[in-house]
Amino acid sequence: MAARIVLPVMEDKRPVRNRARRRPRPFLLLLIIAASIYGLYSFGYFTSFRGALPSPHFESVPVSETSGAGNIAQDVQLATKDLVPLEAHIISKCPDTRDCLKELLLPAMIQVYQKVNFTLTYIGTPTENDGVECKHGPGECMGNIIELCAHQLYPDPKIWLGFTMCLTKDYSSIPERELVEDCALEHAVDFDKINECATRDDGAFGMSMLRESVKRSASVCFLSTPRLAST
Repeated sequence: MAARIVLPVMEDKRPVRNRARRRPRPFLLLLIIAASIYGLYSFGYFTSFRGALPSPHFESVPVSETSGAGNIAQDVQLATKDLVPLEAHIISKCPDTRDCLKELLLPAMIQVYQKVNFTLTYIGTPTENDGVECKHGPGECMGNIIELCAHQLYPDPKIWLGFTMCLTKDYSSIPERELVEDCALEHAVDFDKINECATRDDGAFGMSMLRESVKRSASVCFLSTPRLAST
């Protein structure tokens, strides 16, 4: 009898297919997390932590009930009460004024402008007809008034003092319109506002400011040339 031949058992293997690796789906994961957080928040889970966090503290700042022109002087006094008074007594059409501002005042202001309440007052002689006599004539009076108007309209010394020094560099041309316009443009000053201030009430407003300024200079000491004073 012939020997029985046993064939080896072969495993039934299926052909291997190239399957692409499944990539994670971040959008779906984020959607599930967001839905979970929203559900917890809706049931008040996070509200219990609010009381444990300190609430931000804001100090109230007092505000004036009115902000009309009548309160401007009071606001300025409050803002400058802790500053050291510093005055320069000048005349607009004068080479000494130019030198004083350039060589004395400007270097000092660069160092201490945040610590002083700086003002310019003008030298002259009040007259009986509510006017002022200026050393270099009516043109100088008008130059003084223009500079006082700049001080009133632009309280920031960087503006009105820069404008004044610009005029003083060409003091012999004060108060020519071209010079005033050029300096106004250079220092972001509105020429029309300056002109309105200087000519208001047919010039009475500007002359009144100049008279008060001249009286202030005379009350400090006898002055004939520009100088600095600290009171």
